[in-house]
Amino acid sequence: MSDAAMSVEEPIKLTEWQKLHALAMRFYSGYQWRPKAGDYYTTSRADLELYQVVDIKDGKVYTKYCDPAKQGGIAEWPEDEFLSPTTFGYARVYVHREFLKL
Repeated sequence: MSDAAMSVEEPIKLTEWQKLHALAMRFYSGYQWRPKAGDYYTTSRADLELYQVVDIKDGKVYTKYCDPAKQGGIAEWPEDEFLSPTTFGYARVYVHREFLKL
């Protein structure tokens, strides 16, 4: 499916149903995410926060909050630690664009 066909209104936060689907994809199905610019993610915490990968370059992953009220600019993370099981990276959970339509 093309990106145009999957376009959705810019999301601000997740619904409970969207969060549940993302967590199931990660922890039940074992989906292995390879982040790229434009991807959405959440954490495994009990909240509905949504983040977006803005860019990946020079060994860094740049992200932002999707909720404008919480935006504090672009956050920068070491690329090799972004999904590492020994850092906070383990808590990051990919949110498939299809789930944003639920």
